[in-house]
Amino acid sequence: MIGILSFILALGVIILVHELGHFLVAKHYGILCHEFSIGMGPLVWSKKRGETTYSIRAIPFGGYVSMAGEEAEKEIVKVDQVVGLEFDQNGKVNKIFLDPTNQKVVGTIKELDLYKALSITLTLEGGEVQRYDVDHDANYILEKSVQQIAPYDRCLESKSKWARFATMAAGATMNFVLAFVLFFIVGLTVGMPTGSNRLGGVVENSPAQVAGLVAGDQIISYNNHSVANWEELTQAISSTKDSTTVTYIRDGQTKTVEITPQISENGGQISTSIGVSTEYEKSLLSGFNYAVFKMKEAFVSIFQTFKMLFVTKEAGIDDLSGPVGIYTMTSTIATFGLTSLIIWIGFLSVNIGIMNLLPLPALDGGRIVFVLIEALIGRPIDRRVEGYVHMAGLLLFFGLFIYVTFNDVIRLINA
Repeated sequence: MIGILSFILALGVIILVHELGHFLVAKHYGILCHEFSIGMGPLVWSKKRGETTYSIRAIPFGGYVSMAGEEAEKEIVKVDQVVGLEFDQNGKVNKIFLDPTNQKVVGTIKELDLYKALSITLTLEGGEVQRYDVDHDANYILEKSVQQIAPYDRCLESKSKWARFATMAAGATMNFVLAFVLFFIVGLTVGMPTGSNRLGGVVENSPAQVAGLVAGDQIISYNNHSVANWEELTQAISSTKDSTTVTYIRDGQTKTVEITPQISENGGQISTSIGVSTEYEKSLLSGFNYAVFKMKEAFVSIFQTFKMLFVTKEAGIDDLSGPVGIYTMTSTIATFGLTSLIIWIGFLSVNIGIMNLLPLPALDGGRIVFVLIEALIGRPIDRRVEGYVHMAGLLLFFGLFIYVTFNDVIRLINA
């Protein structure tokens, strides 16, 4: 149960933040957002507030912000379709009923422009043809929902190239911000290793505790070798297997004790330890430094994976993990405690952010590529062409999703 909840929490937070990035930037630039959805597939819950419907869907492997201009807005109603109209106090159409019943005006659409001219022309029941002005914020009244019309100035395509670039990049940017915040919280609460030669902790019943060492002791010599920092101390410990002397400073006094390291063997590798841990600093600065360190570590790890996949060929598509693999890893990491889970969510968030910025169809990076191409050639690309490219990419990713999920299940069965 903990594994399932951890998995839902991890994906839920990452997706929520990603889509929130798109949503907030789109709203900033005046783009009409019809729906803000967490999850995909069948609708579980929805609530309309203002011009946007907020929803939760059954499959927690994604989410989306439905922006005006990304879909065929103008095809919600078509020429020769029968509709009903209602009007505001200024005489403009403010409601278009797709299933007309008792509206004052009912007719068949003869001409329609809800994109720029904002007008609709009906052939009424008596054969009379009448043109009506449509309010900028008019709504379609659907069978079970209400959706605002999308005039050109509220569509994504009407905005500047910078606005579209920023809107597309906002999701991944928020993923990076989320990861940084999570790492910062861990660094603030757990602390950042100082790297000094001062002990942060001593394991109970360890050689160090038996010798009388306590947290706060500053080790200045180990096995008659001077020690100035934590790296030198760990090197001295690993290279000494026999009983030796340790010189340390406590409360301003220098003391020396004898210590016998603990020797262990794992896979033929012999290691020595005395049961001490490094000192951690807990401050705003340590939180920031830890976040920077972990962000760098996450980026390097992901790009190393790309290198193994596409350059050195050390890994292949069969080594990729899908939702089942991520669930298994999340469940395992959750058993190590909340701190480990938070760090893992941060790594996943960076991973998803980078993946979304890849210049591939259907991804945010692919959409950004079309904006950059438009900037280079000086004219917009046909929306239908872009739509076909993204649809092809979506089908490709769906096939990849099925393949890696199948491999995850096989690995789980064989484990």
